[in-house]
Amino acid sequence: MTYVIRTFISNDGERFSQLYDEAARGFPLYYPTAYIARTVRRDRTHETQKVYLEAIKRVCEWESTDRIDLVARFQSHQFLRPAEMDNLDRHLGAARNGRKGEVIGRSKHNTYMRYAAEYLCWLAGEVITESNLPHVKEAIEAQQHALLLRTARKSGSKSAMRQRIAATRLPENARHALRRLFEAPFIGVNREADKGPRLRNAVMLRILYETGMRRGELLSLKLGSFEESGGGEGAFLKIKRNHHDEFDTRLRQPVAKTLGRIVPISDELEAQLVEYRDNWRAEIPGIGFSKNDFLFVNHRAGHSQGSPTTDTAFHSALQQLKRHLKEIEPVHPHLLRHDWNYRFSEMVDAEGWDFEKERSVRESLMGWRPGSDMSLLYNQRHIQEMANEIGKRIAEDTKRKRNHE
Repeated sequence: MTYVIRTFISNDGERFSQLYDEAARGFPLYYPTAYIARTVRRDRTHETQKVYLEAIKRVCEWESTDRIDLVARFQSHQFLRPAEMDNLDRHLGAARNGRKGEVIGRSKHNTYMRYAAEYLCWLAGEVITESNLPHVKEAIEAQQHALLLRTARKSGSKSAMRQRIAATRLPENARHALRRLFEAPFIGVNREADKGPRLRNAVMLRILYETGMRRGELLSLKLGSFEESGGGEGAFLKIKRNHHDEFDTRLRQPVAKTLGRIVPISDELEAQLVEYRDNWRAEIPGIGFSKNDFLFVNHRAGHSQGSPTTDTAFHSALQQLKRHLKEIEPVHPHLLRHDWNYRFSEMVDAEGWDFEKERSVRESLMGWRPGSDMSLLYNQRHIQEMANEIGKRIAEDTKRKRNHE
């Protein structure tokens, strides 16, 4: 059987997804739909719900391939045997688009196994009428525990990974190429029709570079998100939590994963935003100008002209830009977020900020909650530097004592 996940938008803007058997087109699969609606949807974002559905989809594929009827098995109090769990584990970890035998990353594999275990625990409790009897409950929990044991595998040193993140930054040649693009976005553009999209792409990258905001936050910016300078105050962008935005027509809605906040921008970026909004975006037929209309939109003629830029369209635009500017090949949105944090660290080091000030300002500008793990990750650098300095002083003191002997 072939299973597909389909996404819909309700009248109030909520996104929801359902799992279908492609051969039976009319209705979504009953148990996966009930599980997501009654259990996962209550406190998980739509993006997380889709990850749950992907895990459940793989469970259904494995069930069909191995000719197992999980509902019938559970109703007769028969649970998964170790060999079946191993087969399910392999199916959950198989790469879908690679060559035969290729696997997905360990972190994603563990997530799928954890979500699959949660679903199978729920399914057993749902279809077994005596699921509250002690021996039945113990059997269900034992199956879940056995599945979760398969996630207890290392996916690399967490300490080493955290150190790599804290030190991640743009290569210098890519940084210089980006700055040249920001200063002269139309270089190499010959057709007038290409200038609007080029300026939009350059401005979007400049926002990511200057503010460190996430891609979903960038694509969610509206005309009302941009405040021009005035009254002695500089220009800034407002980031808001926007899950289930009724004004957003995109099935895969970009969302702000972090807290809402205000981020300042440079005078040069402000001028480019005004130029894009007033001279290029405004020329698109049928475009909206209310504060709830999206700032970045599709320019090309066609049915999607004037619609908000999608994640896929932004990725495609970035790839096209890289073909013209080879030096920015390493650039991707999250690298610009890491690079912002690297540059922020350099600045606070130069100005001699203390640990608490650095952490609180970083959290505010990144949209992290106080005491965020990510904030502490970047700030850990100070602790390491202090340890190195003290260690060096102790070593030198030992050397002096030897010289006096």
